[in-house]
Amino acid sequence: MAIVRNTTYTWMARRGHQNAPIPDEDAVERAAETSPGPEALALAASDRERVRRALQELAPEFREALVLRELEGLSYKEIAAITGAPMGTVMSRLSRGREWLKQLLSPRGKEAMES
Repeated sequence: MAIVRNTTYTWMARRGHQNAPIPDEDAVERAAETSPGPEALALAASDRERVRRALQELAPEFREALVLRELEGLSYKEIAAITGAPMGTVMSRLSRGREWLKQLLSPRGKEAMES
């Protein structure tokens, strides 16, 4: 994981990409016994898009910590090993990243992202 991370950051730096796009998560499997209607699917897609766009607004180190913790389910210790950051730094990045994401996803942040 650390090799992929470092290679990606090197590639991004060479091409001037500081906020690379996050892949779309539309391929998430749904439970077989529940079949949401079109309205629920549209709302969920809209919410996913808002979160994806908000994550793109985060600085790469905050985005990385949040994705590794919340989407990949890694422990703080595992994130520290992958990023090479001390455990306290990982905890700080997660806290600050969550707060920043919360602000971006608030109604006020939603208006700023749409304009």
